[in-house]
Amino acid sequence: MARRNSLWRRFGASLLAASVLAPSAALAQDKKSDQQPTDPMARERTRKPELKKVYKDWLSEDVAYIITDEERKAFKKLATDEEREQYIEAFWRRRDPDPDTDENEYKEEYYERVAYANEHFASGIPGWKTDRGRIYIMFGKPDEKESHPAGGSYQREIYEGGGNTSTYPFEKWFYRYIEGVGSGVEIEFVDPTGSGEYRIARSPEEKDALINIPGAGLTLSEELGLTSKADRVVFGSIGIGGFNSSREQDNPFTRLQTLADLNRPPAIRNKPPRRHLRGRGHGDRHRGRAGRHEGAQVGLRQDRAAAARNLPR
Repeated sequence: MARRNSLWRRFGASLLAASVLAPSAALAQDKKSDQQPTDPMARERTRKPELKKVYKDWLSEDVAYIITDEERKAFKKLATDEEREQYIEAFWRRRDPDPDTDENEYKEEYYERVAYANEHFASGIPGWKTDRGRIYIMFGKPDEKESHPAGGSYQREIYEGGGNTSTYPFEKWFYRYIEGVGSGVEIEFVDPTGSGEYRIARSPEEKDALINIPGAGLTLSEELGLTSKADRVVFGSIGIGGFNSSREQDNPFTRLQTLADLNRPPAIRNKPPRRHLRGRGHGDRHRGRAGRHEGAQVGLRQDRAAAARNLPR
């Protein structure tokens, strides 16, 4: 009898404990449900702060043509303005041809090129956005330039197929050497609309205003009946019909490779250790953080103002 009473007492204590703990567990579960929504889309997301306009413009306009993919990715990973300012300072230092001088000759010349492009190549869009502006900013003034601003009658060179035709306005720029591209680089720009916006020609035929007019603007081989204009679609007008005078640079595949090389950022002469690309620890350690912040902001605005002097972007 005593044992039975003991069992009943234990059973009663267990029921009492369960009745006390059950509401507490249910309450905790309700609170947990309130704190963690079942819908994943309802959860608050952590957003990365948006870049300030001055840094966006620096990345997408100021150095759009010369910054490498690796440098662009490294810049986008930076978390603070201080890191970005240090990175920009290191970016120009890597390209300084004479680090021992106070002035960065490359940076000064670069912004002079931007200003020149905006002044001379604008055509409904800012000059720096045009093909001529891009090439000028990236590689500087050509060593030689042939200009036909009004187009008109044109006697082809033998390597172009010879013969007389009429052209749209066009220019030829010649660089003796471009690092990463090669020697004897010739770039042709054509304005087929007469709007003043010259575009890089992928073929010498692009400047020919008579290309689609039968019997007009024939090459020498076409005049002799050795080829027809239809052959230009496949072969072009270079070296056809027995005129063995074509140049390697006029080979369609070589030309396409040259255009691809011209789209890559210019080579960096003063290549830094890879740690420089991280954008950390390259500011002037003798200046205060506040002074560094203000100085870099002012310097960046001055750089952009110099590039667009007297010309709206």
